[in-house]
Amino acid sequence: MLITAAQTAAQAPMGIRECMQYAVENSTKIAAEDERINEYSIERRDALLNAFTPSVNASVGVMASSGRIPDPGTNINSTLKTIQDSYQIRSEITLFNGFNAVNRIKIAKIALLTGKESREAKEDEICLQTIQQFYHYTYYSKMSALAQLQTDNAALSLQRVMREYELGNKSQQDVLEKEVFEAQAQYTFAEYNAQKNKALMELKKVMFYPADQNLAIDTVINADYIAEPSDVAATAQTAVEANSATVSAKNTLEIRQLELKTARWQMLPSIGVEAGWSTYHSYYPDNSGMSASFRDDFKNNAKKYIGIGVNIPLYNRLSRVSNISRKKAEYKIASYEYDEKLREIENAVYAAYDDALSAEKSLLAAKKSAELNQKFFDAAQRKFELGTISYIDYNEVYNNYLESQAKYYNALFDYRIKNAVVDYYRGKAYLEQF
Repeated sequence: MLITAAQTAAQAPMGIRECMQYAVENSTKIAAEDERINEYSIERRDALLNAFTPSVNASVGVMASSGRIPDPGTNINSTLKTIQDSYQIRSEITLFNGFNAVNRIKIAKIALLTGKESREAKEDEICLQTIQQFYHYTYYSKMSALAQLQTDNAALSLQRVMREYELGNKSQQDVLEKEVFEAQAQYTFAEYNAQKNKALMELKKVMFYPADQNLAIDTVINADYIAEPSDVAATAQTAVEANSATVSAKNTLEIRQLELKTARWQMLPSIGVEAGWSTYHSYYPDNSGMSASFRDDFKNNAKKYIGIGVNIPLYNRLSRVSNISRKKAEYKIASYEYDEKLREIENAVYAAYDDALSAEKSLLAAKKSAELNQKFFDAAQRKFELGTISYIDYNEVYNNYLESQAKYYNALFDYRIKNAVVDYYRGKAYLEQF
């Protein structure tokens, strides 16, 4: 029972929201962005530790030597072998380095926020691609279903006329027309079905879904959906302030500004404090009487030290000056890119509104045309069944009907996509819209 339930759950048709969730959860691009965020978190932690905690190092060494040294007892030079082991603990911290540590913390914090914005932008991109491919597949599913229905009707119609022909009520010409109609219906169905299968593979691709596994899609669409009215100027303002693209550009500008300030402060001296403790023990293998105990040597040779140092930059081949010039240029470039991104997003919002308005008009016209052609087709189909109109006339009505349905579904899905983009610029993520 558990296995059957699991299989049933696995085969349940996925709606557009489920497809987007699957794409986001399984995307290698999103996984890469998560790893980048982890790197930014590590950089921020390192910046905090570097600013507020000292570095501490310990060392242990052993050195063997041989040579003539004065005997402490007789003050006469003699050849001795010496083994000396040393121990040291050293700590240092920078008190002032042109606010480099503080600015590094700020830069790491902004970089972390930028990484999260980048992940959100990548998620939005994947969701939009999934929406487009989902509707692309749904479109061909609808058209394939219409073609399948017409193929079934053509087969039944051919069976009826064959019986009538056997009874002598229909002519050979009537049978031939039905056969041609059935062949045309089968060809149309094969074309749409092939496009449907191709669209499914494209949907699997953007979802990161295994190509060899079955993917069931729920193609039920709310055709009565009406987009919420909104003000384009307010939407443009929201997008400029909160869109991930503009936020990332603004963060980059702030980072370049902090890097420029840091480069300027590097012209000042840096101040650091160093402290430590060390000791050693000497052992003379050839004259053990000269060797003090390890405990006494360890205690008597111990020393502590503390010092403060100032590093004053005098001349370093103008490297600091050149660095300031580079950082100033990078800041100006980031400023230009930020202004360009603001204009780009604002223009994109107005373009999205125009596209949505055009899509609405196209949908209304396509819906009216589809409804009228549906009525013409229903009437023509009854006449064709009765033999009161020719195949040529009926086929023309059928082609017009199929074309009107294709335009309607295309306009319907285009309308949904265009308004999803508008809602996105209004600050509503794609996953929240469905």
